[in-house]
Order: sequence, then C-alpha cells, then structure tokens
Amino acid sequence: MSVRSQAYAAIRICYFNGIIPLWRSPLLIAAVFLTPFSFLFFLFVIAPHALFPYGVVGGILFTTLFTGSGMLNDCAYLRLERQLQQVFVASPVTPLAYILGMALSELAFSIPAMTLFLVILFLVQPIGAAAGVALVGVLLLTWLMATSLGFFISTLFSQLREIWPVGTLVFSTLSVLPPIFYPATEIPADWRWVAYLAPSTFAAQLADHFAGLGGAITTSIPLLNGPWFDVVGLVGFTLLFGVAALYFARWREP
Repeated sequence: MSVRSQAYAAIRICYFNGIIPLWRSPLLIAAVFLTPFSFLFFLFVIAPHALFPYGVVGGILFTTLFTGSGMLNDCAYLRLERQLQQVFVASPVTPLAYILGMALSELAFSIPAMTLFLVILFLVQPIGAAAGVALVGVLLLTWLMATSLGFFISTLFSQLREIWPVGTLVFSTLSVLPPIFYPATEIPADWRWVAYLAPSTFAAQLADHFAGLGGAITTSIPLLNGPWFDVVGLVGFTLLFGVAALYFARWREP
C-alpha cells in the first residue's frame, strides 16, 4: 500500500473507533470531561485561587494523557475480545497506520474536553497566539507519547482483566502525582528530582511555561533549568515510547 493508502486506512480506523461511537453516544464527551473537571472544581474550592490556572492546565494535560488509557483499553479489547487486530495483521495495513488510526480515535474523544479547558485557560490566563500554538504543540507531543505507551502496554497481556487495573494505575500515576495540577515548587526541594522520573512532568513544565505560569523546577545545574531541557525530555520520552510501540510491541499473536 502507498503512503496515501496507509493514511486513508488510519483515517478510516479513526472513524470506526472514534467518530462513530461519539456520534452514537455523545455522553462519552461528558465522561471524558468529568474527572479532570472534578479535580479542577475541588482545586477551586479548597486551594488558593492563585493555583487555579495550574489546575486548568492540569485539566488539559490530564485529558491528553488519558488518551493513553483509552488507547490501552481499546487496543486490548479489539485484540483479545474481538480478534480485530489479527485482521489488520493479515491486511496490507502497517502497524504505524493502525497505531496512528487508533491514536486519532482517542484524540477525537478528547478534543471537546481539551477545547473547553483551553477556553477556560484563555479566560483566566490570557496568552498570546505564539504561546497558544506552542501549547498545542506540547499537547500533541503528549498525546503521541501517551498513546504510544498505551498501545505498547496493551500488547503485553493476554487477558482483559489484567489490562484495566494496570492501565488505570499507570495513567492515574502519570496524571495525578507529578506536578500537573500544581506547581513543582510545592514539592519539597530535596524531592523535586523525583518528579523528573515521570514523563508527564516535562509536558507540565512546558505547558505552564507557555501559559505564562511560574513554579518551574530549578536546580544547581544551569543546563537543567529552562524550557529547553523540558523539550528534550518530552521529545525523548515520545520517541522512546514510539519506538517501543512500533518495534517491541507484540503485533502478531504467537
């Protein structure tokens, strides 16, 4: 198949797994929005109002990161329960086209909630057009990172009941514990290095930077301070998980 045919296949997969379910069950949009909005609501009620913009950015990133959880669950379900992945294995569709199509379908679920959070962000923390474009770029990289990781994990298990708790644990940890809904300066200084063990920290630092918020992690090493280090970290994890999904995931059943 040509590149054009592979791109068309990815779009059709997105339509099958994303657009059709949304068209038939619009309440799925509310379900995606509910959890990050709940965090934002409690942050607004119990935390100082100065932290509210961090909560809005956190809501955007939480929604983006959980495309990985949806990717994990959907790919595992289609592989193990419906045996659909085997159909694509036997077809001319490449693993890249399949993964991209499934990732786009997860993005389709999340775009309404992400858009609403972005509107809230522009209302509480106005940013320029260039910063807005950069923020969207961070979200796209985060989406690619999360969905690549989700697909890779989905191929490691042979039973659905093993998938759901693992997916919830992994992506809840990446979305709640790191400094996403709060500035990294709230972490005790001696423990801030631990935050960098989570790839979502790099995305959060960049998102806060482009949103005009402070609270970035600073160290005694000048090279590790500033947005360029976060760019390298986010791109590096995205490439790492992308390579894992394409070359180390179990595409074919044994």
